[in-house]
Amino acid sequence: MSKITSILKRISHQSRKAVFPADFRPPIAAAVRKADGPPSALRAYLDYYRKLEAPGFAVLVTGVWGIGKTHQVIHSLDGDEFFHISLFGLRTAEELRSAVFAQMFPARHRIKALAGEATQSLHAASGPFALGGFAPSLLSAFLDREVTAERVLIFDDLERSRMPLKVLLGVINNYVEHFGCRVIVIVHDKKLVDPYLTDAKEKLFGQTLEALPQIDRAFAAFVAKYQHLPFGDFLAKWKQDVLDIFHKSNQPSLRLLRYLIEDLRRFHQVLDERFSKHEHAMAEAVKMISVFSIEVRAGAMIANDLTDRERQAADADSKIAQANARYGTIRLESNTLQDTLLTDMCLRGIFDANDICRNLEASVHFLAPGEDPPWRVVINFDKLDDEKVAIGLSRMNAQIAAREEIAPGEMLHILALRLMMAEHGISDQSPNEAVQEAMAYIDAMDELGRIPPRPLSYDWRHERYDAWGGIGYWVSEPMKPHFKQIVDHLKVVQEAALERRLQEALPGLLDTVGQGEKFFEKLVTTYTGNNPYAYVAILDTVDPQSFVKLWLAAPKSAWYWIGSAISERYKASFQSEALRRERPWARQVVALLEVEVEKRDGFARLRLSRTIPRSVGGPEDDLEDKPIIVTVGTVSGEPVEDPSPPTEPEPAKPARAKRTKGAALLKPERPEEKQSDKT
Repeated sequence: MSKITSILKRISHQSRKAVFPADFRPPIAAAVRKADGPPSALRAYLDYYRKLEAPGFAVLVTGVWGIGKTHQVIHSLDGDEFFHISLFGLRTAEELRSAVFAQMFPARHRIKALAGEATQSLHAASGPFALGGFAPSLLSAFLDREVTAERVLIFDDLERSRMPLKVLLGVINNYVEHFGCRVIVIVHDKKLVDPYLTDAKEKLFGQTLEALPQIDRAFAAFVAKYQHLPFGDFLAKWKQDVLDIFHKSNQPSLRLLRYLIEDLRRFHQVLDERFSKHEHAMAEAVKMISVFSIEVRAGAMIANDLTDRERQAADADSKIAQANARYGTIRLESNTLQDTLLTDMCLRGIFDANDICRNLEASVHFLAPGEDPPWRVVINFDKLDDEKVAIGLSRMNAQIAAREEIAPGEMLHILALRLMMAEHGISDQSPNEAVQEAMAYIDAMDELGRIPPRPLSYDWRHERYDAWGGIGYWVSEPMKPHFKQIVDHLKVVQEAALERRLQEALPGLLDTVGQGEKFFEKLVTTYTGNNPYAYVAILDTVDPQSFVKLWLAAPKSAWYWIGSAISERYKASFQSEALRRERPWARQVVALLEVEVEKRDGFARLRLSRTIPRSVGGPEDDLEDKPIIVTVGTVSGEPVEDPSPPTEPEPAKPARAKRTKGAALLKPERPEEKQSDKT
């Protein structure tokens, strides 16, 4: 017992003060004030509360996430007159007491060593000195006995503690009533749904204060590190615009403001000086980034809201139109920053220097009427002088007259603008006349070979044809049916151009039949990506007999790949409308192969029969299932007596014809597959 007594004496108040003088700070002079911050109700009350002695109540500071509650509280006090304790993750009252002790006495690791030695000694004692579970209680009592009320205790993140709220507030109340501490508790009370907190507001907390966002002060704090740097000078020009937008967003979280400033820094970082010095372009870009950065991070906008903004702006119920009305500082549908670029920056966090500079170069701010594509000049007529617009219009009309070769997207921009001019009486045509002229122009360009074939991709039919070059076609709602006629005609012409292109490519494709796998890759989607004809019908233009001759003349090692190519394309035809027309051709090829099988015997017969495409079915595959309509009730809701009307027996589907009398019915497995079956 003497050893235990000796240890406890060593950790007495006087001993620790001699060993750890840094843990015993001198009293604070109330007259000394170094805390900074703007006047506010919260700051004024905390200045009053800090001067009280043993007030007998705590102060609760509430506010939503990200509003800067902690920042406002600690900047209302001097750094040496409070202890800040986070409650995040604390599970027990002992952990909380230890956290407070650790703040009050930073050299706690030496105390812990002595306490640990005391604990070991108590556990080692026997007989009348065996205290069992008394040691933890003894140490807890020791920690509480050393509490000082010299400083304000700030307990933060109340809603993120993992201990029962009743236990947590009980410990806090002990500091208030037993030790006479001044206590401030910070909480996002809307995230803490617990009736006990409501009761505690009356019993424990003598004052509840709501922290309000100090936006201007937060902005100054966030940009302070950029002073005397290029970005700091850049942002200073647009400070008021950024603050106005943030105020109008009605978003309380100052974290959104911090993220916005970082987005602007990343944007500025990749700009060439030519762009960053252009005042009008930067004013528009900074405002657009500010709005979309806030709206996206706040969850008010998603990817679809950043797509086709020109069209959405005309819809009063769209989020773009609503944001235009709320902010009122900019047209958010402006193409100064295009849809894809905004999506990359605001949703994917990608600030690509080349994309940003290319986007700005294509904006109206850097237009050169004598050099840029004329449609870009005309489409920005409301931002340019009449002289510049006239230059662009003259060049655009000259393109049409000279039948200049241009991309389909650029062509549709020109035709859409001419339709718009007809709609508003700018030209001497009616909209119908503009459509007929556009279709005649497309035909003339096709005769000159200046209409490229439609894409080979499987999803080309789903292209929206509403924008090109990051800018939507100028088509009003009444003109959409007229523009659709132009687009549909262009699609037909492009489809015909593709057919011509495929016929030119066909001999080269047939040359690969003897190479087996290469033939397969050109016709079926594979991981190589070299599958140019996977989504277009091309084989049906080959004479079936000629194709079978090529097949039989190819090396035997290529037969598997040839058969697999036809089989895979037949299966794909049930998902691809373009490939459906190859089905009759595939059946003819299979029928010819079955005839060839009958001419052979032995291994030659077996080999050929195994390569016949097993997926190719009969004509019944082309039948479309029709819906079965069953009457289950009358208009009044009364059930009918027999909800299943009598129907005639459904005729049986014709059975698929057998390809051969014997071996041709075998599954066309490869030799290695057969071997694996045996194992």
